[in-house]
Amino acid sequence: MIVSRTLAKRRIAAGVRPTWGAAWAPVAFDAACLIAAFLLLFRPFQSLTETFNFPVWATVTALLAIGFIPTQAVLIFSSLWAAKSRFNDDDAGS
Repeated sequence: MIVSRTLAKRRIAAGVRPTWGAAWAPVAFDAACLIAAFLLLFRPFQSLTETFNFPVWATVTALLAIGFIPTQAVLIFSSLWAAKSRFNDDDAGS
């Protein structure tokens, strides 16, 4: 999310309107990093829940709180910056 935000702010300040692929590539990169982080951290999380014998509701709540919600936040903010960098205000008034 930091990379996509930085790139978008730099492009907006320079007045450069990137292509669709150039604007959305950082979002795809963020998604790939999140998938890699989830794959790396799922097994330790699973062994932790099995070790402490968490109930199912606690495991689901923990996955929601530390997995799903932050992932959605990162992807939403990355997407917003990608869309913002593609916005062209020349024809906004017409």
